[in-house]
Amino acid sequence: MKHIIIEYASFNFWANDRVCKVISTLTEHQFIQELESSFPSIRHTLLHIWDAQDIWLERFNGTSPQTWPSASFKGTKDELIVRTLNSSAQIIEKVKRYSEEELQTGVNYTTMKGNSGDAPRYQMFMHVVNHGTYHRGQLITMLRLVGIAELPATDLIAYYREVKDSFANS
Repeated sequence: MKHIIIEYASFNFWANDRVCKVISTLTEHQFIQELESSFPSIRHTLLHIWDAQDIWLERFNGTSPQTWPSASFKGTKDELIVRTLNSSAQIIEKVKRYSEEELQTGVNYTTMKGNSGDAPRYQMFMHVVNHGTYHRGQLITMLRLVGIAELPATDLIAYYREVKDSFANS
């Protein structure tokens, strides 16, 4: 199971990196332009992905953050991209540090809304990546709405194809 979760976390980094490379090319107007989606802009959607990843990184340890990591963030687009990708890399490193038994162990946490939660770590890892996939899909749509025509594939199978091809070429 650990191998699969490491692959899934690696996919999350790969997909976030692909989307962030496109976001890095946006003008400031495109980045903050108001659009109809779960979040009002590409910037806010990327902030949410980063927030969620960082919050779950804390929850894996049994800590329940009470504030969004981005609450005091006043950084640039490039700084947000760096934080998002760093957070994505930390997810990979965290899952690598857990044993199979620790991945099966349940963790209690409190959500930002004050609700109690309890889940095995492996389910928490699967959730955070699935959550990112959902919002990356929104980002792809938003990027199209601000005029970006060429967008990378971010599907899991595209990741597996690329990884397979990179191993074949090495």
